[in-house]
Amino acid sequence: MDFERASVYFSLSLPIIFIAGLLIVLSQNPWFSFTKNALSDMGSIQNPVNYYFNGFLKVFATISFVASIGALRRGLSYLMPLAMVLLFLVGVFPEEYAPHAPAAVFFYVLALADIAIIGLKLGRSGLSAGYAWSVLAVLTFALMLYLVKAGIFKGIAIPELIGAATILAWFTYIGLLQLKGFKL
Repeated sequence: MDFERASVYFSLSLPIIFIAGLLIVLSQNPWFSFTKNALSDMGSIQNPVNYYFNGFLKVFATISFVASIGALRRGLSYLMPLAMVLLFLVGVFPEEYAPHAPAAVFFYVLALADIAIIGLKLGRSGLSAGYAWSVLAVLTFALMLYLVKAGIFKGIAIPELIGAATILAWFTYIGLLQLKGFKL
């Protein structure tokens, strides 16, 4: 199987990999609360089973990097490969280490910015759904910020998952475009 095809299948499989991996990590962390914790709390150096979360994040980021490079080669990404490098670093540096927070924040900023930019590019090329993706990326980022700043939840896992859901849906969308041979 060539790289282009593999990257498309990786892109399409990311939501399943994410859900399965998160379920495994959650099964090892019964104390975790979506409303009281950040996802990265499961990767803390204070957590004796932190390797489940950190390992999952590194594997997931690597697979996502391959998918994003495939999208980049077809003109369907600019910033996503760098976002996935940052996601990998989130798994390398637990939350107690200085690089963790900037890597996590810039992962979301770059990933959602990439969706907004490529969405505009798709819209201008005649795919009106592209504009909807751009709006969704901006709204997702705004909602994440609002939920964090408003302190609706003690933790930030729910805002993180909202961002992740948009990013995973995007990978599915561009994977389907690539499967049909679409290229910008």
